Amino acid sequence: MANPTTNFGWVMPTSTDLVTDLPADFAVFGQAVDTSMADLKGGTTGQVLAKASNTDMDFTWTADASGIPATILDAKGDIIAATAADTASRLAVGANNTVLTADSTAATGLKWAAPVTAAKSYALLNSGGTSLTAATTITVSGLSGYDNLAVVVVDASAGANSTFTMRFNADSGANYVVAGPNLVWVSTYASGNFSRFGSVASTRIDIGQLSNNASSSLSGGLLMFGANNTGGKAYMGSWGSSDGGGNNNAANTLSGLYMGSSVVSSVSIISDTGNFDAGKIYIYGAV
Repeated sequence: MANPTTNFGWVMPTSTDLVTDLPADFAVFGQAVDTSMADLKGGTTGQVLAKASNTDMDFTWTADASGIPATILDAKGDIIAATAADTASRLAVGANNTVLTADSTAATGLKWAAPVTAAKSYALLNSGGTSLTAATTITVSGLSGYDNLAVVVVDASAGANSTFTMRFNADSGANYVVAGPNLVWVSTYASGNFSRFGSVASTRIDIGQLSNNASSSLSGGLLMFGANNTGGKAYMGSWGSSDGGGNNNAANTLSGLYMGSSVVSSVSIISDTGNFDAGKIYIYGAV
């Protein structure tokens, strides 16, 4: 009976072999095993065993090609990007404060470039404006979600010598930081006509005063930055009133901060002396 063979072609001793045959049979068997396993020897740290051919038990030790080798990176900040299918490449770090930007003309399809800041685009939030009539306080609401606000008041009037103020979120607390010059027009010059005002805890923003003629009116505007955050919001504005044939009308140019802890959701214009009887307020927002 022929000796059986294994899946690897090793000739095995059989139980019917003569005692005198066993040493030779085991020698043949051992040599076959040793020869078949020879490729499993060797290799170095980090290498993996791979097939050298389709032949059974034909292996070779090789570098691990299953990942991207660390040697592709040369310096702090390097990143890995593809230059083609199955092809990795190094992209060196860019200059300070640059950002990673797509660029189809670059080898890796990427480049480092200065950040581009999109220009703000303002949209009118109260379509057609809100009329200033029949009340001492006119409020425009629904302004949440806009980073910047632009408030424009046109031809506001409320009778002779009216004074106008502005608040955000109907907040009458001492949360307004205000500073700027105040100019008052009278028939005779006086140093007091040119004054300044400032407060770190005002309860409102003073925006102007009409003359002692009932036909006087006020126009102006205010820009607010950071309206959609819960910290301080910066603003600046400029307001002036017509004389209407009278005097004592005042103009203010101001800047400051609104320190309320909520995002700005409404703007109010207030007549301190009587109901509004004309004019409009327009609110523009930009995200």
